[in-house]
Amino acid sequence: MAATATPRHRGRSTRTPTRGWRTISSASSPDPLGSIISIQREDDEQTAESAHVPALPTLRAQQRDVRARLRSGFKSRHELLVWSHVAAAISVGRVPDDWFSHLINDQWTVAACLDSHAKREAICGDTAPSPSEARTERTRIIQDVLSPAFQKAVDVIRAQSNDFTDDQDGVRHTDRQRFIAMRPRLHQRVIDQHRALREPFGDEGVQSQADAVEWADEVAYAASGHLSRDFTATVCNPMSQWWTALANEQTAVLDSMLSQDVLPAWNSALRTASSNAEELPSGRVASSTGGNLS
Repeated sequence: MAATATPRHRGRSTRTPTRGWRTISSASSPDPLGSIISIQREDDEQTAESAHVPALPTLRAQQRDVRARLRSGFKSRHELLVWSHVAAAISVGRVPDDWFSHLINDQWTVAACLDSHAKREAICGDTAPSPSEARTERTRIIQDVLSPAFQKAVDVIRAQSNDFTDDQDGVRHTDRQRFIAMRPRLHQRVIDQHRALREPFGDEGVQSQADAVEWADEVAYAASGHLSRDFTATVCNPMSQWWTALANEQTAVLDSMLSQDVLPAWNSALRTASSNAEELPSGRVASSTGGNLS
């Protein structure tokens, strides 16, 4: 469904278009997606769900939250991009590598995922999806992309899951485990990626060439060898599109490039991490600085 609306002016700065390093601030507010991973509910020991093979209900609870977040809609294209990374994490890298680019670079699809018709019209004009069309498109994404990927993830985790029979009641609070599918190593890789994804859009942001080097190295580290070795050199080349987008606060261009080049590499890294990550309940893991997706 191709849109014939007014062009989006991709790459347009949100400030006066003067050259020089600035901080991208379009997404500097607290991340509303953190609750997908860090589920906070009242601690009721009488009704707490428990399981002897807890990784599966833990993963299923996280997958339900990802689907619910899509159904409720997003405030912006960038928030949709961040959510797509969370969805990849909960699928343990089983979404298609090219899905991110198809999702973020199709105007009609982006519009259908936004949370108000006014925002959809701002992107697609008279061809904007109606509320019913938006709901249908979100359901299609769940049906065609998320459900198959999530089922593959469940199969992968099921094959690797442990039985916790030492505890009389198994592992409690399967819907509130800190880690994705109860795998701290996998979860830490996701946190590394999430921090790198948000850094250019935060209060500090990428403000200098030195910052660009540090950020590119973080992106490459989070890819665990699945990104080109010359990525940092490319980002810091003054003639590159990466450099121009970072230097001139081109949020839309960055979103597009991240979806095309970085998120597929990270997705591959998650597939690798899920194959060798040890399963542990969060109560048995010492507190770390890994954090949540927030």
